[in-house]
Amino acid sequence: MLRNYIKTAFRSLIKHKVISLINIFGLATGFTCCILLVIFIQHELSYDKFHTRYHETYRANLKYSIGESEAGGITSASALLPSLLREVPEVKTGVRVFNSGSFWPLVVKHNDRIFQESRFFYADSTFFEVFDFQLIKGHPEQALIRPNSVILTQSTALKYFGNADPMGKTIRVDNQSDYLVTGVMLDIPVNSHLQFDFLGSFSSLKASKNETWGSANFYTYVVLGNRDDYAALQDKSNLITKRISEATASGGDDYIRYDYTALADIHLKSDLKEDIPGGNIKYVYIFSIIALLILAIACVNYMNLTTARSVDRAREAGLRKVFGAYKTNLFFQFMSEALLITLTAGLLSLVFVKLLMPFYNELTGRVLSFELLQNPTLLTGFIITVMLTGFISGCYPSLVISSFRAAEVLKGSFKRSKSGVWLRKTLVVFQFGISTFLIISTLIIYKQLGFIQNKNLGYDREQVMVMSLDSEVRKDLNVFRQSILSNPRITNVAQAGESPVVIDGGYSIAIEGINEGERINVSAMSIDHEFIKTMNVTILAGEDITEADVAKVTRENQLTVQRSFVLNESCVKFMNFTNREIIGRKVNMNGRIGTVKAVVKDFHFASLHQKVGPLVLFIEPWNYNYALVKITPENISGTIAYMKEKWEALFRHRPFGFEFMEAEFNQLYLAEQQAGKVFLAFATIAILLACLGLFGLASFVARQKIKEIGIRKTMGASSLNILKLLNKDFVRLVVVAISITIPVTYLFIDNWLAGFSYKTSIGAGVFIVAAIISLVIALGTVSFQTIKAASTNPADLLRNE
Repeated sequence: MLRNYIKTAFRSLIKHKVISLINIFGLATGFTCCILLVIFIQHELSYDKFHTRYHETYRANLKYSIGESEAGGITSASALLPSLLREVPEVKTGVRVFNSGSFWPLVVKHNDRIFQESRFFYADSTFFEVFDFQLIKGHPEQALIRPNSVILTQSTALKYFGNADPMGKTIRVDNQSDYLVTGVMLDIPVNSHLQFDFLGSFSSLKASKNETWGSANFYTYVVLGNRDDYAALQDKSNLITKRISEATASGGDDYIRYDYTALADIHLKSDLKEDIPGGNIKYVYIFSIIALLILAIACVNYMNLTTARSVDRAREAGLRKVFGAYKTNLFFQFMSEALLITLTAGLLSLVFVKLLMPFYNELTGRVLSFELLQNPTLLTGFIITVMLTGFISGCYPSLVISSFRAAEVLKGSFKRSKSGVWLRKTLVVFQFGISTFLIISTLIIYKQLGFIQNKNLGYDREQVMVMSLDSEVRKDLNVFRQSILSNPRITNVAQAGESPVVIDGGYSIAIEGINEGERINVSAMSIDHEFIKTMNVTILAGEDITEADVAKVTRENQLTVQRSFVLNESCVKFMNFTNREIIGRKVNMNGRIGTVKAVVKDFHFASLHQKVGPLVLFIEPWNYNYALVKITPENISGTIAYMKEKWEALFRHRPFGFEFMEAEFNQLYLAEQQAGKVFLAFATIAILLACLGLFGLASFVARQKIKEIGIRKTMGASSLNILKLLNKDFVRLVVVAISITIPVTYLFIDNWLAGFSYKTSIGAGVFIVAAIISLVIALGTVSFQTIKAASTNPADLLRNE
């Protein structure tokens, strides 16, 4: 019997090739989208879970308050881990990690191979007790014990040593120290939040010699006995930091403390600015919903298209009943057809996914792979989804067709139930509701991205090259500056401690005129006399710092020289001064003494997810880590070649390298950019699938009203009248879908935009545009069928009557 069902189903598919292809392609598209989204979701949820003890591993995050201001970040003091290991028995082990690239790239050399490296990390010898990165050469317990030891990733070893064995050989770091290669590890998995190429021994750093609480430059990871020990970790950690706060802070409500983020939550759930751009748990939820909705649309399509064919299949069902078939026989016959279509679509979707993976990786900015047999979760889910989809999508049409009464069918006069009509209309509303939701969401996401790109940040980031410096380069930078400024395409050169795109430096400041001993937290960055002019920052009060201001600040007299400071307007407002009142007031910023020389207009020195906070710009020539070179947009490649020639003539120890500030800025919004692309792609697919469903219903309605159309045309109705008659019901359905979707979408979009401190307005225009797009798409789809029906000769329509 089963073989007969399958044979009959196969014959039916061959007989109705066009409808069968539409059904198979629609379901295959739905399966493909679902698989692609699940692969992305699986990847996002897998971050750092390849470590055996990820459940018990936490990262310390610093929180501190001085006066009325609060600050913090993902780094911690060098003394934190030793203190926890001594005083918190729940902490079984831990590791400190230092990312030297967060300050400036290091120059690494071996023989004639020399590169700037921004992923040079340092770690305690306990690194491999916490993390399960795999060494292929060397011993995990010994590789990081001795000072000036380093582990290379496999790709890095190949880059510097080729096919030679790097073990026991040395690399030169920053032209100062030789590091012995004591290990080679497999390349870091893409689903690790820690990404490095070199791992030096922590004992190589001066910080390893002393336990200090005064600075926080290290990532600290701790491993607990079990997850239930988290509360004890937090409580005992608070006791330690409270003791330190009482000993070092100025009193009052000032505090220092550490919170702890689970290792598996860092990628998706951290909102700290140092973790941006990362993943976002909201997008995991959203893409999960989209996967289900697109699959639902594909199922609805099959139901609508199959029901539309029920007029053709009615006589077949009637004849089978006359020859003795029971209702159950017919149900299983048509269900077997549905399952055959679904299975074929499922197999076809696997081919689609394999072909689309390279484009999908480019779209998402991830390195994803599709190995179904090696992914038991995905394989099981795929099989269940295909079978369940076949049952759900085939059940209703099978029930409808198998329920036809043989006598009525063979007379050509059977009726449809009102419940069936309402179900089909509900499904169309559901489809276009989803499509409208995706259209609106995509429009808003791109509107916000456009807002970010076009927002006035308070400085000019276009055509600014960011170049790393070191002590040797700084000595002759003025020579380099003068040589390249002779080129008219290079307009200015400035120096700064960091790129203004993200300023991470945290300090405290006391100003003359506020309460004695009171300090506030600020972000701060060292600049030279060309910075404000080069970056086109607006001065609101006072005067720009001069070359003379910079010249008098030297390493020898740094504690006694009177410096010039520049404050942003948020800093001034926080201290309840006016811009003019604060000019000339005395400043003490972590031992740096001087006066306020200028107030500048606020500029964004972090992601637009955060509000602009207090900022201080100060002079410290030995901390100029970057040169900022402003160029014109003409012949950029020629300008870069000219600069490279001048650089290599002066600085043989450091390779020429740069990054455009615009690229650094865009990196902050990588998650949003990728989400926008994914939304656009899958919104387009959802709309196309919805159109297939609407096409099916239009076909169904046109067939049902074929006699009515013939009679109306015989009585003088024009094709336009018939077109209006057939289209008005579909327009109503789409209007209902839009009306239901708009408030739901507004809530969703408003919640998404809440993650930005600076955001675009939603506005009614977006909803109007989305409504028009939905209506035009719906009418275009429906009109293909209705125009055909309206233009048919009434004699052909009534021929059999």
